[in-house]
Amino acid sequence: MRLSPLLAFFALIPLAACNPTLNTGGPGATVSSSGKVTTDARVAFAPLTGPPQKIADALAVEVARGATSRGVALANFQDATANYTMKGYLSAVAEDDGTLVVYVWDVLSPDLKRVHRIAGKIMIERKASDPWSAVDDKTLALVSQETLDKLTSWLASG
Repeated sequence: MRLSPLLAFFALIPLAACNPTLNTGGPGATVSSSGKVTTDARVAFAPLTGPPQKIADALAVEVARGATSRGVALANFQDATANYTMKGYLSAVAEDDGTLVVYVWDVLSPDLKRVHRIAGKIMIERKASDPWSAVDDKTLALVSQETLDKLTSWLASG
């Protein structure tokens, strides 16, 4: 069993836990103009399905960094006290005019029922015989940013 995306992702969680000004997330939350979430929910990210290990690792680090900067409290994937678990899928598909990256995240309640879905797509102007080789750090940063924008908006919607 390969856990390196989890290890990369959760390596950053202690940094978030040590931040005394860190706000946490949850429905009924508010989002400040700086994008910080204010609520008590904790969010865990399950291992990502779909991409090669290197891509999964890089996205996990990007999401952890972005979540921390937005005040979203992260929990370990196996932490039973997490209010929500994000279960994600990432795909890269060759298209005529580039590579299409599609992401889907199901937000699961503690009893693992889907309570919300976050989805989107990003078109990369590069083509490659292996679509994953066209996915770069900039693309992963966009996936992370869009995911966290949608998550914080949902958390604030109550």
